[in-house]
Amino acid sequence: MLADDFSSASINTTNWMINNLFSGFTDTGTAVTQTGGHLLIGPLTQSSTGSNYNGLRSAATYNFTGAYCYVQLVQAPASNTAADAMLTIGSDSNNLYRIYVEAGKLIVQKKIGGAKSTPFTIAYSSTNHQFLRIRHDSSAGNVVFETAPNNGGAPGTWTAVYTEAWSASVALTSMIFEIKAGTWQAEANPPGTPIFDNFRAAKP
Repeated sequence: MLADDFSSASINTTNWMINNLFSGFTDTGTAVTQTGGHLLIGPLTQSSTGSNYNGLRSAATYNFTGAYCYVQLVQAPASNTAADAMLTIGSDSNNLYRIYVEAGKLIVQKKIGGAKSTPFTIAYSSTNHQFLRIRHDSSAGNVVFETAPNNGGAPGTWTAVYTEAWSASVALTSMIFEIKAGTWQAEANPPGTPIFDNFRAAKP
């Protein structure tokens, strides 16, 4: 479906759109670079209020029926800030699922019909939660949020952290994938530069 280990000389613009987030406002002043085999977003804005997010979104849409999508979060934003590092999937800006890290917490969020809610939050572990995955369980009709430790650049054993019925508002046949990071308020401490790697969207 779509896979990228970010090891080429530059971001693959056949697969990804840069400076064009689907899930919200795009701050083109936040740098998105590919270097050292990683995807870097930042340094994140420290002193600005409002939405300061940037990243990558898939250039095409995909049929996500029975599929999964994951990314490795090599380095999270500084835990003494409210900066975010997010994996989001959705069919439009009002209907999406995401799993992300903010202020030392792992958070599951959804936006259905434009209404945003946060059904699950736990303490973030940079070891146990290094891989973040969102999966469509076609047999049960559920969305499943999972995490895994790093196993040499590949996910270790997946652990489900939250499951609920898949909303029909999130169109499975026109899925967009997005990796982004940013800040939404002025921060007293530097938010840092989140680092991602090893994105994959596929069917088992």
